[in-house]
Amino acid sequence: MSRHVTIRLDEEFHDRLKARAAAEGTTVTALITDVVKRELDEDRERFFAGVEEFAEHWDYFQERFGKSAK
Repeated sequence: MSRHVTIRLDEEFHDRLKARAAAEGTTVTALITDVVKRELDEDRERFFAGVEEFAEHWDYFQERFGKSAK
């Protein structure tokens, strides 16, 4: 079942959304839905969690293995 959601957008941003949707041959609703689905995708969340964890340990790796280790 679909739900109706209302959001407020400034006119310039809405115009950009309409232009992007038209360029992609879709609707503003479909474009927003696709972007939100991708953002909420679990694999994406896991990937970025891994990137964040790696970044937290980056200094250690550089000290341990050198800055130009290949």
